[in-house]
Amino acid sequence: MMNMDEFERLNTLAEKAMNESATRNELKELNELLNDWNSSVELNLFNHLL
Repeated sequence: MMNMDEFERLNTLAEKAMNESATRNELKELNELLNDWNSSVELNLFNHLL
């Protein structure tokens, strides 16, 4: 599950990516954070179904 710092970093990197100012390493980090976010959402949805 993501903490608040990771969520804020995700937002910052997403904004940089939209503005086309993100570096290659920042895009890689954004991808990793998005994967974490998607996993958290899927886990929450699954837990609510049980």
